[in-house]
Amino acid sequence: MWDTSERLLKLLSLLQRQQEWSSNSLAEELGVTARTITRDISRLRSLGYPVTTRKGHGGGYTLQNGAVLPPIMFEAKEAAAVLLALEDYATTAGTSAHARTALEKLQRVMPSRVQAATKALASHTTTIDLGSPIGVDTPDTDVTTLLLLSRCCRDGRQLNCTYRHYSGKSRSRVLEPLHLVRAMGRWYLLAYCTDDQDWAVFRADRITDAKLSPHSAQARQPPATDLDEYVSQAIAKGWQQVTATVRVYAAKAEIQHWISPAWGTVTEESADTCIVEAGADTYDSIARWLLLTKAEQTIITPPELAHSFEHIALQSQRAATSWAPEEEPPNTKPPVKAAT
Repeated sequence: MWDTSERLLKLLSLLQRQQEWSSNSLAEELGVTARTITRDISRLRSLGYPVTTRKGHGGGYTLQNGAVLPPIMFEAKEAAAVLLALEDYATTAGTSAHARTALEKLQRVMPSRVQAATKALASHTTTIDLGSPIGVDTPDTDVTTLLLLSRCCRDGRQLNCTYRHYSGKSRSRVLEPLHLVRAMGRWYLLAYCTDDQDWAVFRADRITDAKLSPHSAQARQPPATDLDEYVSQAIAKGWQQVTATVRVYAAKAEIQHWISPAWGTVTEESADTCIVEAGADTYDSIARWLLLTKAEQTIITPPELAHSFEHIALQSQRAATSWAPEEEPPNTKPPVKAAT
């Protein structure tokens, strides 16, 4: 049985979950009578919460937007998602102060279990700016999995999971998580793989069936002093399935911001030229990216990049020649008579 205050909070939580509830549905969720629901709705209204009633068949209760923000109850994964969003927002110029105070307020009122989970995620996660991939979907990562990974990092525990490789093949793995990184709209886990007996970087969205192992992780020397740099290099290697070298006829300062560390390097050759060594998943991707610089270029290597530029040029030419102006519709209006 619920006491009155606990029942009211639960009722608020239900009203926040979906747009409209029938009295019977609310009564069933809370294990009370429809008459109790009617009384509780009246109590909420007396406290200032704008709950409206739509009568008749198919009607129900709706919590409208109002001047008072009702208590919001988060599950651990919801709290983690909100806190991560606020952490990102807190680094934005002009909004950091408000985001930081909101973050502090949320952290103070979180239950201890949720606080521990979100603190583990925050303390074992870093964000690195490697740019954004063009034309690549950003996969969703299960927050529950992220919380479990951060717990393994904090407590030094092994993780049993299934991992899907880039090729599409999956196999079971035993990992010893060390560090989480957010980059390019994705989550990456640095962990020691006991099966391969080596450190590796794993995409968190490809980890499934994750379960906490009863075994502790062994004390190991990290693979590098700068873990973010180590992960950055691994990400770049994963993205750069093909590579190319191009001379760009522009100053390095004009081109540098187009080539993030995940895509390659820019080396000054002269005051007016630079050498770009770039990598991506395909040569077409490299060609399209380099065209964004709007600078003249000469391909040094390989010839496959020239074929990609040619393919893009033909595609652009077909699009240009396919255009034709629309014909003006015939004038069906009667002629205008001159005023007499």
